[in-house]
Amino acid sequence: MKRTLVKQFIGAIVLGTSLALAGAGVNAAETEAKVTIPATPNGIWQAIDKHIATLNELTAQNKLDTVHEHAYAVRDLVRALPSRSQGLSAEVLTKIQANARFVDTLADRLDATGDAKDKAGTESNLRKLEAVIKQTRAQYPNAK
Repeated sequence: MKRTLVKQFIGAIVLGTSLALAGAGVNAAETEAKVTIPATPNGIWQAIDKHIATLNELTAQNKLDTVHEHAYAVRDLVRALPSRSQGLSAEVLTKIQANARFVDTLADRLDATGDAKDKAGTESNLRKLEAVIKQTRAQYPNAK
């Protein structure tokens, strides 16, 4: 009996969440960026730089509706760094992974502020993202 109630409760939560997202016009596929991950850290850094530059342009032009695409692309690129960074120590990789978790959070925040047309919030979150990217890049002495 308890399992049945729990399953029904979880089912209701999942259904309610799906309906809420659908009602808000959110498609789960839209929340994920499609990005090609380069094979080397330098290639990843070049891709990150392009997306950060685009985020700055979009924000300056108040075109916030596509901010999420570039924020999630940066997230995915930063997530890929540890697997492409075999020459770094375990301690450094731990720092990079911690920064990647914060980049995840900032990508979600940029998505939310962009969707809300909140330019000030988007600018604030973008500055935070740039700071975390700078800290992460410092772990790569040869990063271009």
